[in-house]
Amino acid sequence: MQTLYRDKRNEKLELLQGLTLGRDETASISPLQQNVLVVWGEDDKIFPVEMAKELQGLIGKNVRLEIIQNASHVPQIERPMKFNYTVKNFLCGGSS
Repeated sequence: MQTLYRDKRNEKLELLQGLTLGRDETASISPLQQNVLVVWGEDDKIFPVEMAKELQGLIGKNVRLEIIQNASHVPQIERPMKFNYTVKNFLCGGSS
C-alpha cells in the first residue's frame, strides 16, 4: 500500500488540485444516459464518501453507488472478492 501512494506522487497531487468535487463551484457534467457503477471505499481518506454521493448526483439518475465496507481508496485491492462480486453483479444486471 505504501508503494501505491508513493509512486507518481506529483502526478497524483496535480490530479487532486484539478478536482472540482467538494468545492463551491458546481462541476458541469452532462448526465449520462447509460447505467453507471461507482464503487467507493467506505473509509477512503483521499476522497470521502460524501464526494461519492456528490458524484452520484452529478452523473444522473442511472448511477448505482456501491460503498464497500472495510475498504479505503483501493477497494479492488483491499476487498477484491467483494469488489469483483459487485462489478460482476452490475454487469450481469443484478441489483445491489
